[in-house]
Amino acid sequence: MRSNATRKRRYVQLSMLFIAFMVLITGCALIGVDRRPPLHIGVAPTYAPVIFEHEGEIVGIEADLALLVTNKIGRQIVFHRYAFPELLDALKRGDIDVVMSGMSVTEGRSKEFLFTQPYMEIGQLALIRTQDIGRLGRIQWIRRPGTRVGYERGTTGEEYVASGLTRSIAFAFDNVEDGLRSLRAGRIDYFIHDSPTIWRLAGDPSHRDLVGLYRPLTTESVAWAVRRDDRELAALLNGALSYWQRAGRIEPILNRWIRVRITTP
Repeated sequence: MRSNATRKRRYVQLSMLFIAFMVLITGCALIGVDRRPPLHIGVAPTYAPVIFEHEGEIVGIEADLALLVTNKIGRQIVFHRYAFPELLDALKRGDIDVVMSGMSVTEGRSKEFLFTQPYMEIGQLALIRTQDIGRLGRIQWIRRPGTRVGYERGTTGEEYVASGLTRSIAFAFDNVEDGLRSLRAGRIDYFIHDSPTIWRLAGDPSHRDLVGLYRPLTTESVAWAVRRDDRELAALLNGALSYWQRAGRIEPILNRWIRVRITTP
């Protein structure tokens, strides 16, 4: 018969083998998770409330939706910051997998890239100084010859001004802040931008000197862009968007970030 000491050594050896086996299995599982590539998301974080930076953190509508994405598809996300006009070039090069930055679906963009189903409908709106409501408050007056109109470069606002306001004097700005400074200084009459921007500005008590004109100048769909050959990712994102729409997950996010104060002349 085996001695108690022998049985004890055998028990310890078996226990150690079992522990080693479990560590090996767990390690393999973790390696499998770690090997899944992260989803590289391109953003231009200067478009509050859609996507912007607050205390070094990327927040807004798109950031909340990106969190839903990682929970739904089980991949980590990595944000990459670009100026808005650089986003599609970065996508084309393969530096990022998807653009999630409040991008409108246009005919030109759709020829080169694949868009998911839209998650929000917007349009271009005009912003004026509150003191100019009597002089500029009717949206049709924006089409008068010589009207000074500002827009942000690389946006659908630029496209609208070029095609729809051909008799205006157009001013291009690198960002919204530069356009607002020019508007406040009286160097332009109207500033054109996407409705989320105008809703935010006109609804902010610190911007009571500005007022939005709430008749949409265009109708646009906001969606995410991927490369045309990345249909698997597009299908994955479309499946997630469809699920969230049915579950009512998107509307609360939009309501959280967009608080509209409508003022009519």
